[in-house]
Amino acid sequence: MTTPRLGRIEAAAGAVVAVLLMAVTLGLPTWASYLVLWIPLLTAVLVAQHRGRIADDTSDSISRIRFRFTWMDMLVGAFTGLSLRFLIIVIELFSVGHITSSSSLFAVDHDLLWLFVAVLAPAIIAPFVEELFFRGLVLPAIGVNWIGIVGSAIIFSAVHLVYGFNPLTAVTTFVAGLVFGFLAVRTKRLGAGITAHIFYNASLIAISELGGMAPVGG
Repeated sequence: MTTPRLGRIEAAAGAVVAVLLMAVTLGLPTWASYLVLWIPLLTAVLVAQHRGRIADDTSDSISRIRFRFTWMDMLVGAFTGLSLRFLIIVIELFSVGHITSSSSLFAVDHDLLWLFVAVLAPAIIAPFVEELFFRGLVLPAIGVNWIGIVGSAIIFSAVHLVYGFNPLTAVTTFVAGLVFGFLAVRTKRLGAGITAHIFYNASLIAISELGGMAPVGG
């Protein structure tokens, strides 16, 4: 049994457990809701990594998509993440007439908890955890091809809709998932996708910070 085949079990279990935990823990503080999502995803990645090494002693990662960075990955990722944010802004302006943001998180005292909830978690930790799971585990478990890119993007979007279905969120997270998946398949590394995810989320945080001081959009 190959590593990608083994990975299907962990990918499915991680996604299902994360969704179920998120569904039954509605109303938790934001910091706790992050942990509810991250713990099953990271557990699935670590279990798949361990089982993969047992199945194939020469394997140093979950799949053919490696957890590696190059300078080019970071440059391409930064450009892609900012370009993707610009595309999403255009989609939002045409669909709802304004830019959506989480400005409510920024109209509060900027203490250590705020730093974690509003900056570190979404801009740094989430991109690493989510790319490790969705593009490092789910995508290759489906296939390192367009089917895997689309399939992982659908699951990525679905998990982000657990707290409430929103057509715009469904579209934007699916598009983002497609882009991150394409980078992973194209480079066979997670570096570009993680970097793009960081810049994509961080740019929204910058918009949200401005939104906490003044209205964003129309």
